[in-house]
Amino acid sequence: MTSVEVVEAMPTAVELNQPTDHHDPFTELNSVLTKWFYKPDLQAVRIVLGAIKAHYLKIGDPAWLFLVAPPASGKSTMSLMGASGLAEVQTLSDFTENTFLSGFYGHKDPGLLEKLGTTAKNGNISVSNGNAVFLAKDFTTVLSMRREKRGTILSQLREIHDGTFRRDFGTGETKIWQGRVTIVAAVTPVLDRYFSVFSVLGERFLQIRWHRPDSEEAGEWAIEQQGQEDQMKTEAREAIKNTFTKATPLAPSLPAGMAPRIAALSEIVALGRTHVFRDGYGSREIECVPEPEANTRISKGLAALIRGIAALSGHAAVEEQDLQDGFRVGLDCLPENRRRIVMAASAGQDLASIAIAPTMRFRAAEELEALGILGDKKQPTLSDRAAQLLKKAGI
Repeated sequence: MTSVEVVEAMPTAVELNQPTDHHDPFTELNSVLTKWFYKPDLQAVRIVLGAIKAHYLKIGDPAWLFLVAPPASGKSTMSLMGASGLAEVQTLSDFTENTFLSGFYGHKDPGLLEKLGTTAKNGNISVSNGNAVFLAKDFTTVLSMRREKRGTILSQLREIHDGTFRRDFGTGETKIWQGRVTIVAAVTPVLDRYFSVFSVLGERFLQIRWHRPDSEEAGEWAIEQQGQEDQMKTEAREAIKNTFTKATPLAPSLPAGMAPRIAALSEIVALGRTHVFRDGYGSREIECVPEPEANTRISKGLAALIRGIAALSGHAAVEEQDLQDGFRVGLDCLPENRRRIVMAASAGQDLASIAIAPTMRFRAAEELEALGILGDKKQPTLSDRAAQLLKKAGI
């Protein structure tokens, strides 16, 4: 079962690939996307823009988002490139340890964070303030870096997410940045091979899985786009700009009863994305099941994202369709094989019917059992606790 199939069981399914009525603020954008792209994932685009809108609403920590999709699936053109004309939005094409705060001796070019606003210098200490939305077209390059370099960048990102980033340089200079940064980054499904890195170091990103078009017709549509790419991007950018212009300027309220539902799903996510350590050789037996992260950061991130989507939809208070968009994100935060098993078990399906290689399916189910989500790895049953959480969430 794919994440789109999960969503199709929810009230917002009819919106996924169909333009909405003219009262919907997304009508213009949906029309542009369905004009240029084969079966565009309109819900995924709405979610990406909701993360950006949450940045402007300034409600708690920023909602960072990975767009997990195969190459050439349209995710960058449809959402990232189209959003690049918004206020405070910058395209981020490269990651190094000096990208955000630069300390190269003799170099005058500052890091990205130093360019966002004002900088006050007192002796050897520089303090910068500024906000931004960074759109990263390919985060996969970070994953492919050597472990030490990748760890340095991920450590920097954790500090940036929390609103303060400090670097002390060998020249005796100290640079400090303070502000609010949101990152929306495209990445290929290879991300699932690295979820242990994020789990151990402290996850900051939510995820939306953007699936490839399922027909050769997508290639025909791509051929028709040739020579019209600039027009396509211009129309998408203008439609996104108009969508944000129509959005509610204030943060929509969260009606009573929705916070417990978000928290229940967040608990499932916190449990389900915990990395389980295995022996690196032989039978790959489970060696350690660490205590899962608290669900607080996930709950806050999902709530901010949901309210961002609601604001773009023109809602003064979060509505069920906004909540369901957020629930797709929550479920997509689980490693793909685990997510598919959880949803199959919740529907009472035979786990053997899931199109996953048997060894991978067994290991994912074994890990879910160790994490207390499956009652038995050999049977399609959720644990009582997991079943109660999904029922409370309304899934």
